[in-house]
Amino acid sequence: MKGFKKRLVFTLVLVMLLSVLASANSTKEVEPLPLWERESANDAKRIVVISDLHLGVDDSFSETVKNKDLIAEFLERLAISGIDELVIAGDLFDEWFVPISYEAHNYLGAFFAQVASNNASIVAVFKKLIQSGIRVVYVPGNHDLLLDAETLEKMIPGIVQARDVDGLGVYRTGMRSEIVIEHGHRYDSFCAPDVLSNKEITGNYPSFLPPGYFFTRMAATSVMEEKTAPQKDLPKIEAPSSENVDQLDAYVYYKVWLWAMTTFPIKADFDEKAIYVGVNGYNNSFSLSDILPTVQDDGSISAVLYANAQRRWNEVQELNHVATKNPYSEASAGAIDHKFFDSQAVKQYFNLDATVDVVVFGHSHVPVLDRYTEGYNKEKVYANSGTWIDENLIGLERCFVVIESGEQFTDVRLIEYHADGTISNTEKK
Repeated sequence: MKGFKKRLVFTLVLVMLLSVLASANSTKEVEPLPLWERESANDAKRIVVISDLHLGVDDSFSETVKNKDLIAEFLERLAISGIDELVIAGDLFDEWFVPISYEAHNYLGAFFAQVASNNASIVAVFKKLIQSGIRVVYVPGNHDLLLDAETLEKMIPGIVQARDVDGLGVYRTGMRSEIVIEHGHRYDSFCAPDVLSNKEITGNYPSFLPPGYFFTRMAATSVMEEKTAPQKDLPKIEAPSSENVDQLDAYVYYKVWLWAMTTFPIKADFDEKAIYVGVNGYNNSFSLSDILPTVQDDGSISAVLYANAQRRWNEVQELNHVATKNPYSEASAGAIDHKFFDSQAVKQYFNLDATVDVVVFGHSHVPVLDRYTEGYNKEKVYANSGTWIDENLIGLERCFVVIESGEQFTDVRLIEYHADGTISNTEKK
């Protein structure tokens, strides 16, 4: 009997010991990020801005797969890094980068719930940040343009949402409200919400999908097909007279689409109704020939989708609260030029509102930090927070913006998070 008791006690102790060891091994030690250079900033607001995580519904084609663990790790470390706010500057959940072969997702609530489920570890840390008292703010991007406030609140309760019109938002923060954060797609004719086009297709539905949606579906398909599709003999258009501004605008739009269809070819035939939408009032399928402008019977340049969109662009900008309007040709060509977006910080904010000292955009995926002093009574700073997709071909990877805002100062840095967990300041002194 005594031997039995000894063996029982020994077994219980061994089980407890193994349980403790298993628990210890399963919990990775998390260290705070060394973000703050100032020793004493108790009276400052500490803000981190990230954008363009592009969390997808299916890892077989999502742009962010390898980096998911790094994102979760980064956010876990943020939770104990003494920050006051985390601002997500758009393109959190990706509803656009979906190949045309993927099953239709007519019910967006279920689609976004599936995206959240596919990225559950990251969503869990966002909730943890909110529960810890950190203010987590979401600003809409173009790839999550159709993510409505109610759906996001269900997935991440307590998240603060900065919205102004459908698919857009601006967030102002800082001790002196001197910081402006938005995604940046407001100024791009391919990605800005368009509530005026295609009404003959969507009827009375309040649709606002811009042309960039169709471009992204096409690009996702091309990538999924490993760019094996042969180049198509696409319709050619001669440049119109330089005096015909309306048709020059339409021609620039055509040239961008010509570049897109050449750079991201897909196997579907030019006239094949292969692109099914099924959301936002577009309950039908479209072909590349519906998208690419051609010369019409009356000699004008236009297409089935977004016909003569250049003629509505000023009104679209008005509805989208664009302070200083951009010409249609610039806003179309700018869709593939990050410098166009960067210039909007000066044009839309620094030159119009003396109280704005810092502007942060995402969208372009090109991390940038620019400082302006000439023409201003104090330094103005523009930053682009880059992206966290697995392979950023046009700039540094896994970047984020760190802002320390006090009553008398605002410090802005652009930082890269490395795969080994270290960080580095991207600005060359």
